[in-house]
Amino acid sequence: MKKLILAIVVGYILLMGTNYLVHDIWLMPDYNKIPLSFRTQTEIMHRFWAMAIGQFLFTALFAYIYQRGAEKKPWVGQGIRYAILITLFTVIPYSLSEYDVYNVPHHLAIRWMVAGFVQLLILGLVVAGICKEKTA
Repeated sequence: MKKLILAIVVGYILLMGTNYLVHDIWLMPDYNKIPLSFRTQTEIMHRFWAMAIGQFLFTALFAYIYQRGAEKKPWVGQGIRYAILITLFTVIPYSLSEYDVYNVPHHLAIRWMVAGFVQLLILGLVVAGICKEKTA
């Protein structure tokens, strides 16, 4: 249980930090080119609590599911495989749906997918590293 809680806390901090780097630094120039497609920064910050809760739930479930399904195999490979599967399960469909619903260019949807995969790859390695079984 201690490993799970640690994985959730570290993973949440990692996810929120990489969200800032991806959306506020890397993709902000793209967002600024299509201002009518997104809320203003003030509106986003007014609803920040919703994103914070959502990201916490995602991280908690990400770590919990990983820990429940981890095998007695090298943790690095498991973390990478898990990240790929969760990316295919969440990031890719979500990004494609957002591309369909919102008036955004295709390169932005591709960047969402790439960034999401990188985030989950790092998260998968961190969670796998924290939750790995100690070898004798």
